[in-house]
Amino acid sequence: MFMDVLPILASAAEEQPPALSVALAVEDFAPTLLAFAGFLLLAPSALGKVGAVLMGAGGAAKSTWKLLHAAWSIDVDWLDDLLFPLLAAGGLLLALSLHRSLRWWCWPLLLLGTGVATLAVQARSVQPAFVFATAIVIWISVLGTVRAWKHGNALAAGLFPVSVLAVIVLVPLRGHAASDALAFQWVQQGMNTMAQGIFFVAALLTYRAVKGKGKDFTDADTVDRQWPADEHTGYDGTRRHEPQGGRRRRL
Repeated sequence: MFMDVLPILASAAEEQPPALSVALAVEDFAPTLLAFAGFLLLAPSALGKVGAVLMGAGGAAKSTWKLLHAAWSIDVDWLDDLLFPLLAAGGLLLALSLHRSLRWWCWPLLLLGTGVATLAVQARSVQPAFVFATAIVIWISVLGTVRAWKHGNALAAGLFPVSVLAVIVLVPLRGHAASDALAFQWVQQGMNTMAQGIFFVAALLTYRAVKGKGKDFTDADTVDRQWPADEHTGYDGTRRHEPQGGRRRRL
């Protein structure tokens, strides 16, 4: 699952997963696809789309590992290990794309990403990627909120934080004594699917809000507001209407 990065505690990353059913493993592809579609819709440029694809690949690798483990008892460790590195790398690219579109500074993200990658290589551990992936997924929702609000869709702006909160609710469930029970896992996965569905709807509404204004999605955030040609705003804040084609009156 994409948002497994939030409810999993760092200390539990090396623990063996509970037993899985085939149906549960197949259903795990649902939140993965919903999150991938949301990331892809939210990406404002080719750089962001590459990031979304990387994030989708990480989620698909995790879901495929679960299916192989549940259906045929095949444990392909490298598929399981791909989730956090791909999610971190793809999330960085998507966040950079959103930063550039919103005209925010990109250097802090680049420096942080470089530092995390260096630390992960030196420590030969996925823990730095785990922490960074958790933070970057949350930050993407924050950026999505800003972009949705900027383009006038309050519903989408409100749904992004709701999707994050819905996943955070899973944290206490992961630590429950019955968390390894199959029925309990269905509850957790159902909530995760709901969270990714909310994220997808928020991203879709944001995409439609931008496209509905007739703007190119890539450059939508960098286009300055265009005032009507037949209106002029005075120093007192009032608008003065003038006939089209006429000369503007000096104020």
